Amino acid sequence: MNGLTVYLKPLLLTILFEMIAAYILGLRTKKELLLTVLVNIITNPLLVYFSLILMYHLGIKTGTILTYVLLEPLVIYAEYLIYKNCLSDRNCLFLSVILNLVSILGGLLCQKIF
Repeated sequence: MNGLTVYLKPLLLTILFEMIAAYILGLRTKKELLLTVLVNIITNPLLVYFSLILMYHLGIKTGTILTYVLLEPLVIYAEYLIYKNCLSDRNCLFLSVILNLVSILGGLLCQKIF
């Protein structure tokens, strides 16, 4: 797998899963859906990058655990702050948590299938 694929595959899967979940949660305008894409373009590559660093230095198992325990909460918080500034009429913490849970579960499912 080349360097770009390492970042594009999880990003595209995350966008797909979170767009579907966002739509189900009531984000229907172009602005809201575009925001979901842009938020993930910012946070997902950073998460993948730091996750790979953790796995390289600490091993896959420990790195993965730390990614879920340390990095994912940071992503949820960062996304919450962005959503809060852009979507004033939504429960942005709930939105961020649910979208990220959907993304994590979707990614785990894809790993098991493929």
